[in-house]
Amino acid sequence: MLFHRLLISGLLGPELTRWRASGKAPVFWWRDDDARRPGPALNRLLHLSRRFRAPLTLAAVPDGDMAALVEACAATPNLDLAIHGFRHENRAPAGQPSGEVNDHDSLDAVAAEVETAIAAFARAGLRPDLFVPPWNNAHATLDAALVRHGLTVSRYGELRAPDAAPPRLDAHLDIMRWKPEARFRGGVRFLLRTRRLLVERRVRGLWDDPIGLLTHHLDHDEASWRFLEAFLSTFTPVSRRGL
Repeated sequence: MLFHRLLISGLLGPELTRWRASGKAPVFWWRDDDARRPGPALNRLLHLSRRFRAPLTLAAVPDGDMAALVEACAATPNLDLAIHGFRHENRAPAGQPSGEVNDHDSLDAVAAEVETAIAAFARAGLRPDLFVPPWNNAHATLDAALVRHGLTVSRYGELRAPDAAPPRLDAHLDIMRWKPEARFRGGVRFLLRTRRLLVERRVRGLWDDPIGLLTHHLDHDEASWRFLEAFLSTFTPVSRRGL
């Protein structure tokens, strides 16, 4: 972990000094995707959340064991569960980006799927208000269905837009690379992107625009876990509820 902490200091230190000179500190929040049921990887994730007192938004696929997930998460403070799609099945036509909703789906049909997902959470005692589309792909019809149900959407990579419909709160920093296979992105790549995001917010005066850390506990290799530990020891994410 020491190596990663030194890397964080070396690559981000000068930019963070500029923030401190303006009396500001960056705002990070943390989202983890693809939860379906408890297991060793989820336990490790929740342990880090508790150890570093790092609020966590866990995106859960509603066809999983929601009751068991809620029970597993009960001892972790400042954790909330978001809806992660319907069944996490790719229904995109060949050659198109992966996604659950496509041009052939009607608004009523997609809204019914959203309602079914909300009901699955409700049976586990939850009232979800955030929807995370699998592969971060929110089709326009899905957006309209989320508006109908009053949900916020979380995708990837955008600054917040006050007039967005549905309201949007994105992740921006994926700890993983996905092609040709899932693996740690690498500390330098991750931190250079972090620095770009920090510079963008400072130059534009968007000091409070949150930066979303994105993890996928089921796919982490040891390098991913070690870097995540170092990052959380340096930056404490805020609760999504306060954004």
